[in-house]
Amino acid sequence: MLARVAQTLYWTARDLERAESFARLLEVGQSAALEGDSSNGAGGRLVWEPLVRIAGDMDSFLETHRRADERSVPWYLTFGRDNRDSIVACLNRARENARSVRDRLPTEVWEGINDAWLELIEWPPERVARDGVYPFCQSIRRASYLILGLVEQTMRRDEGWQFMRLGRFLERAERSARLVQARQIDSAQDGVDGVLDLHGWRALLGDASAHEAYLQVDAAALSPESISRFLMLDPRFPRSVSFCLGEVESAIEDLIAMDAMAPNPAPLVLARTARDMVEAAARRPWGGAEVADVIERLLARCTSIDTALGESCFLAAYERTPIGQHAQASRQAQN
Repeated sequence: MLARVAQTLYWTARDLERAESFARLLEVGQSAALEGDSSNGAGGRLVWEPLVRIAGDMDSFLETHRRADERSVPWYLTFGRDNRDSIVACLNRARENARSVRDRLPTEVWEGINDAWLELIEWPPERVARDGVYPFCQSIRRASYLILGLVEQTMRRDEGWQFMRLGRFLERAERSARLVQARQIDSAQDGVDGVLDLHGWRALLGDASAHEAYLQVDAAALSPESISRFLMLDPRFPRSVSFCLGEVESAIEDLIAMDAMAPNPAPLVLARTARDMVEAAARRPWGGAEVADVIERLLARCTSIDTALGESCFLAAYERTPIGQHAQASRQAQN
């Protein structure tokens, strides 16, 4: 497979996952705003600032906005022209990438991505302002789930599918880690009481589409420690960091078996060390300042895996990536 094609498929999957993730965040944020008065300064900060931090774009956001509130954040994450990670920008890149490799994608997958884009452009900003962000996010999520189902049901498990799998789960691992990290920062800085803090952690389960899955595992223990441990370390939940890193490692191993990667490449070494970090954390008591350190190291490792993929697999395409986002991924890691 050409390096350009592999990179394009990888970033198509990452952008689709990112758009769906931000739509889910906005949906939960809107629900939290409706439960309280987010128009005041403190309430707005508690609801909207974490969404920007999870997106990894706080510095960029503050360059063009005075504060995070119920107007600025939804606009920034949906249609913001100054945000290269807005939902519109992510879907636009995914469509352009998919169009450039249509011969490597089943017709159904291309049509699913194209239909999602056509439906998106029927949502002018004034319609979102009128109807609210919730129906917009629901539309994005349904389209994303449909595309993922088409990828899973129509694509041959070849190198192309593996690179898309790799991109999807690396993106998902990073987003889940950022969710927990942002919630921990809020708990430490805001000084809220125990009930309100626990409410924020329960909302975090909604951010990760994990509420029902969590209750099936540990309905009795509802605490910040148990929730963060579930999202970071549960080996069977498909949005936990542990599960996603396992899929990343498995995808790289499958690519090696297909001779699409050299034996024992740098991305595999990094993925295995990340998995070792997660497994070591699962064997120790979970809580305290050590959790923040584990999250920080795992986020850095996700960035390192992406960089190593660029150097070992996408090197031939690295200098000609008008749609690729290596610099963007590095910028988010710094934020």
